[in-house]
Amino acid sequence: MIPSLDVAVPVIASGLLSLLGLAICLSGVRSYWVQYRAVSRAEQASGTIETVDIQPVVDGNGSTNYVPTVEYEYQTPTQRLNGTSIYPGQTHPTKLFNSESAANAPVAEYQPGTETTVYYDRLDPDHSFLKPTLHRGPDIAKVVFGLGLIGLGIVVLIQTGLV
Repeated sequence: MIPSLDVAVPVIASGLLSLLGLAICLSGVRSYWVQYRAVSRAEQASGTIETVDIQPVVDGNGSTNYVPTVEYEYQTPTQRLNGTSIYPGQTHPTKLFNSESAANAPVAEYQPGTETTVYYDRLDPDHSFLKPTLHRGPDIAKVVFGLGLIGLGIVVLIQTGLV
């Protein structure tokens, strides 16, 4: 027996909402886990700040956002390496700021030529960062949004009387 269209559409919509919600939830959990592992395994190394910059990025709408960048060199027990990540889990600068002054806040304490502490993953020494701070906000927002979509999918099923 083929289900009628008035039953199939809500079931499919509910399933898609739930799958999307699950994917977003898992993305938030994964992002947090990557940061957590990086911080928990981090070793300290002495480093030197090489450059500090605020780079403008123009989006498709013509708006300008700003990306803080820091390049540094650090010494592990076995090798001298270079890094650019400010926060754990980042492999490239992804944090955009609406103003140049806001973008300056994360890098204001760094000056070229000064010594600093660099944190690196002892299992992957190329993964380094300057601030061992977990950023939970965006990850929690993803999990809550994902759970909301899953809940919406369940509500759609309840409203159609299928649950």
